[in-house]
Parts: sequence; C-alpha cells; structure tokens
Amino acid sequence: MDGIEKRIDFLQEILLAGFSTLFLGMMTLIGFVLWDRRTALAPAIRKNRELEERGERLEKALKEYARQEPKLTQILRSFGLL
Repeated sequence: MDGIEKRIDFLQEILLAGFSTLFLGMMTLIGFVLWDRRTALAPAIRKNRELEERGERLEKALKEYARQEPKLTQILRSFGLL
C-alpha cells in the first residue's frame, strides 16, 4: 500500500507541475500579445496623427488662399470645405 500511495503522490506532483507550466505559458503568451499589440500600433497611431495635422494645415492654407481667389472659393464650397 505504501508504494501505491507514493506513486499516486508522484503522479499528482507531475500533474500539478504540468498544469502550472501550461498556465505559466498561457499567461506569458497573453502578456506577449498585449505588449506586441501596443508596440505595433504606436507607429501607426503616430503616423495617423501626423497625417491629420498635415491635412488640417493644408485645409487652413487653402481657406486662407480662397479669400483672395474667388474661383477657389467656389471649388471649396462645392466640396463642402467652406
């Protein structure tokens, strides 16, 4: 009986170690996915912000120039920018 109990205890320890390793691996994978998503999105967000700012400056310049050019004013109005 004593030998069987030792085997059962040994199997329980192996199962516990296996599940612990599996859980640790899953947590590591989740951490990596979250880290990778933030690092991959940061340049795209920065580029999008730069493009939006450039578009706003371009629109402001066109509106400023449209004050002097009536034809440009008509064009901008036709596109709903004025």
